[in-house]
Amino acid sequence: MKQRSITSFFIVLVVAIAVASKFLPYDIGDYVFDLFILCITVVAAFEMSHLIENCNKKVNKYLSSMYSIFNYIIFICCYKLLEFYYILLIEIAGLIVYFLLILITECIKNNARTFKEILIVSLNSILVCFYPEFLFCLFLNINHIDFYAGLDYFSIVFILLVFAITMLSDTFAYLVGRTLKGPKLAPSISPNKTISGSIGGLIGGIAGSMIVYALVYNINSWQAILSMYNLTWWHFLIIGLIGSMVSQIGDLVESKIKRNANIKDSGNILPGHGGMLDRIDAMIFCVTFLYITSFIIII
Repeated sequence: MKQRSITSFFIVLVVAIAVASKFLPYDIGDYVFDLFILCITVVAAFEMSHLIENCNKKVNKYLSSMYSIFNYIIFICCYKLLEFYYILLIEIAGLIVYFLLILITECIKNNARTFKEILIVSLNSILVCFYPEFLFCLFLNINHIDFYAGLDYFSIVFILLVFAITMLSDTFAYLVGRTLKGPKLAPSISPNKTISGSIGGLIGGIAGSMIVYALVYNINSWQAILSMYNLTWWHFLIIGLIGSMVSQIGDLVESKIKRNANIKDSGNILPGHGGMLDRIDAMIFCVTFLYITSFIIII
């Protein structure tokens, strides 16, 4: 428990520093936060490759884990030249190109394998590229959304929403579930999760979103976000509710993958917490939801 608490403090400190870096001048903070997200994504992808291997499936671990770098290069080259929605289309095209790159690489390696075997390895590898990399790399799009929104601090608000919703949802779910217990939520996937904990998580997600709303409402330089896009407290309440729901789904998805791989934790990089993928599983889905939400708001 002591080790878990120490790691939790370290995680919160690193996240706080990464978010605070957004206030550095001349867009330096944007690229510092990009580096933060990329480091997390590469580690999580490597862990996902390991989970697939534990399911007795072959994967190009190193090439698939580097997809996030490839995706980032595409994004940086395009994001100031194209409309917001075109960026996503190009990133999807990039994912297809990367699949072909993996396929060609596996064909060159061959090792007397059939094309079917090569194709299966390539598909397993591109699965890693999609989950967690492609989905979590949408965080990079959110990080640079100020350019499209036409407002400073717009990206910070959505970054804060991601962390506030996922962290408080997880904390409330743990505390309420441990206190009230009751019927299990999905015993075949995650035996420790309860329905009461899930409801507590929804309350935590709403609380996190409303805290962000209170910040935006009370900081003068951020208030333009509310007025320009006609955002009210109930918009944030709905964002918190849905954000918590998809976060919990993300948690269950990774639990299912780990159960199939017969592994308790995706890794051991975070003592007392397991692997990086264990920490961002809920965040992956929340990031995806908030990316879509930000897209709807600014178009």
